[in-house]
Amino acid sequence: MEQIRDRVFKHKNYNFLVGHTTPEYIDSLESFEIKDSDVFVVTYPKSGTVWAQQIIISIHELHGNQNKYSNNMERMPWLEYKTAEYTLLPSPRLFASHLPEHIMPPGVKEKKAKILYLMRNPKDNVVSFYHFSKAMADLDTPRALTKCQITGCIMPLYSFASSWFDHVREWYLNREQYNILFLTYEEMILVRSSVKKICNFLGINLTEAAISQVVEKATFQNMKNDTKANYEHLSPERFSGKFLRKGQIGDWKNTLTVAQSERVDQVLQEKLGDLPLSFIWE
Repeated sequence: MEQIRDRVFKHKNYNFLVGHTTPEYIDSLESFEIKDSDVFVVTYPKSGTVWAQQIIISIHELHGNQNKYSNNMERMPWLEYKTAEYTLLPSPRLFASHLPEHIMPPGVKEKKAKILYLMRNPKDNVVSFYHFSKAMADLDTPRALTKCQITGCIMPLYSFASSWFDHVREWYLNREQYNILFLTYEEMILVRSSVKKICNFLGINLTEAAISQVVEKATFQNMKNDTKANYEHLSPERFSGKFLRKGQIGDWKNTLTVAQSERVDQVLQEKLGDLPLSFIWE
């Protein structure tokens, strides 16, 4: 373990928040028992995790799995930040995670567990993460996006997580080892189409009326007002802003300078130019 700042430590080449998890618990994930029915939402931070949580929980709820939980984080807890006795959770277990591929429990490859990997264009991602980190008590955030946040890593070097480029690259290159569905944040704007893709991937058949209910629950405005989905159960001491800020494509144009945008384009080509990935920017 390497202590980076008072509130952030690095372990296995990934940054974690002090007090939320430990190196020992992260190491224990190597033997974490996976069930065939497990479902994981894996994202880089600020790539649509809350959105995907709402959709997948709603799909299961309308499929007959009663949602008796007070909020979505209880129904779909974070794998790397243990908040319950996960072995006792009823099936199907739903998990969210920001972990890079090399830290995921090996059992995910060996079982039929499903992963939805959600990816967002890096320009909107860095702007969203910047606003998010300003509101998060565990992070010390500058008043403006700095060169170090744009150059080489997209993310602030003092923050949790690792490079956006490394996260996307690692998961994409190893995708064939998993039962995985890749979607983009930008694709998810077409909510109904995305819900149908996710239902098909999960092997769940919903009526058109039920799909409409999932779509309605997953609209940005409804999620902002839904106390189960909007993470406003977190104390002001931990988070003083809104988890759901705008939910738009292309908001980066209101923040990044031309030079910063061009720098992202340059690093994107350097880091991921050899992969057949495409991004929607507006």
